[in-house]
Amino acid sequence: MKTIQPDKEKRALNNEVIQADLVITGGGMAGTCSAITAARAGIKVVLVQDRPVLGGNASSEIRLWILGATSHMGNNNRWAREGGVIDEILTENLYRNREGNPLILDTILLEKVTREENIRLLLNTAVYDLEKDGPDMIRKVLAFCSQNSTRYEMLAPLFADASGDGIVGFLAGAAFRMGAEDPGEFDEGLAPDGNYGELLGHTLYFYSKDTGQPVKYIPPSFALKEFDRIPKIRSIKTSDQGAYFWWLEYGGRLDTVHQSEEIKWELWKIVYGIWDFIKNSGNYPEAETYTLEWVGTIPGKRESRRFEGDYMLSQSDLVEQRQHKDAVAFGGWAMDLHPADGVYSDQPSCNQFHSKGIYQIPLRCYYSKNIRNLFLAGRIISCTHVAFGSTRVMATCAIGGQAVGMAAAFCARDGLLPSDLLQGSRLGNLQNALNLSGQSIPFIPLCDKKNLTGSARLQATSIYVLREIPGDGPWHSLEQAACQMIPIPDGAQLHVTVIVKSKETSHLR
Repeated sequence: MKTIQPDKEKRALNNEVIQADLVITGGGMAGTCSAITAARAGIKVVLVQDRPVLGGNASSEIRLWILGATSHMGNNNRWAREGGVIDEILTENLYRNREGNPLILDTILLEKVTREENIRLLLNTAVYDLEKDGPDMIRKVLAFCSQNSTRYEMLAPLFADASGDGIVGFLAGAAFRMGAEDPGEFDEGLAPDGNYGELLGHTLYFYSKDTGQPVKYIPPSFALKEFDRIPKIRSIKTSDQGAYFWWLEYGGRLDTVHQSEEIKWELWKIVYGIWDFIKNSGNYPEAETYTLEWVGTIPGKRESRRFEGDYMLSQSDLVEQRQHKDAVAFGGWAMDLHPADGVYSDQPSCNQFHSKGIYQIPLRCYYSKNIRNLFLAGRIISCTHVAFGSTRVMATCAIGGQAVGMAAAFCARDGLLPSDLLQGSRLGNLQNALNLSGQSIPFIPLCDKKNLTGSARLQATSIYVLREIPGDGPWHSLEQAACQMIPIPDGAQLHVTVIVKSKETSHLR
C-alpha cells in the first residue's frame, strides 16, 4: 500500500474506542481465569495484557510452576486441588503437555481466551491512564499497543485490576500498602522485622543443555565476579534448571515497582555470573559440554502493592482457618516469606509456615474499599504481607480471578457494584454459581435440586482387593528423595521389599 503524507506540525495516534461490560487489566492466571469466567457468564469483556502472551509468571517469558493449595505436597493438603477454570487449564496442559513445555502452555491459554466470543483480547497493550466519574468511580481506562501503534479507550461500568502491580488501582487513587505491617496491627507473630526485610523480591530463571561436545563460555562484562557474595552458590548442581532456581531472588530492599529494571539488571549479573562459575571455576568438570540455552528477559515479580478492600486477610485467618460468610475462594499455600536480601542473604532462602489446612478468602478482599467499581484480582488483593505470603501463588490467584469474573457478571447483569453483592440473597446466588462452575468453596455447599449426587447410591459389580504392588515397573532415581503412600486399614501388617541399584557403596535411609 503506497502512502505519501505531507509534513505536519503534529499527528495523533490511531485511536479506537471500545465499550464493554468489564475491562480486565492483566493477563496472568488471575486475569485470564477472570475473563473466561465472565465471558462464559454472558458479559462482554476486554482483557488488556501488556505482554505478547498470557500466563504472567507461568508464561514462557518467566516459566514458573503454577502452585496453589496443595502446597506442592509440603503439608497435609496433598489431596487439595483447585477447581474451575484453572483446573480445566491444568488438566488440558497435562493432556497436551506432559513435558511441561511453557511454550505449549502459552498456546493453551491463548486458545482458551480466543475461543470465547465475548472476550476482546489486546496483547502488547499497556494501560497508562484513566478517567473517572467523580472521586470513587472509574469511567474508562486508556492503553497503548506498541505493535500496532494504537491508543485504546475502554469504557465500562466495571473494571478489574489483575495487573500484578495494580496500575489501574494506583491511577484511580485506590488505597494500597507496600511492605510488612507492624506485628501489633493485626496481631501477627510472623510479621518480619527490618533486619529480615518487608518485601519479597524478583527471580530470574535460566536453562542449560548438554551439547555432547565441549563448549567455551566467555561471560559478558557485567556478569557477577564476586562469587562469594552468593552464600549458596556451592550447592548448585549442573543439572539444576528453571524454577529449581526459585531462590535466585533480589530486590526486596528496593521499590519493586519503579526499580524493576534495576532489579532485572542485578539478576542478569547474578545469572550470568553463576553460569560463569559453573563453566569456568573448575568445580563442575561435567559442565564442559553444557551451553546456556535460555535466560529470562523479564523477572518473575513476587510482591509490590497490595490494595485495601472492605476486609484485609491476615495471619489469624489462615492459621485458625476462620470461616467467612462471604467466602468465594480458598488458599492453602504456606505463609512463605523470604529475606529481602534474597540471593545475597546468609539466612534461609525462605521460611514457610504451614497452616495445616485450607482457608477461605472472602469477597470483601476482591474489591477496592474506596473505588466502588474496581475489582481486585491476583496478588494485589486485600491482605497483610504475612497472608500475602500464601495468597500470592498463581493457582490461588486464578480461583480468585474466577470469583471476580463471576461477581462481575452478576453486577453487570443487575446493574450492581461489587459491595452490593453482600446484600440479601445475592451472595448465596454468587457462591452457588461459583460452586456450579467448579470453584468448590470450602464449607459453602452446592445448593442445586438437580444435583443427584447427595442421594445417589454407588454400586460395583465386583471388588478388587490389592494384595501386592508388583516390582516390575520402571526404575525411579533417588537423586531426590521419594516416598510411596499406601492406604491401609488400621492394624494391617505389611511386608515390604525394596530393590535398589547403586553405582557405589551408599547409605539408604
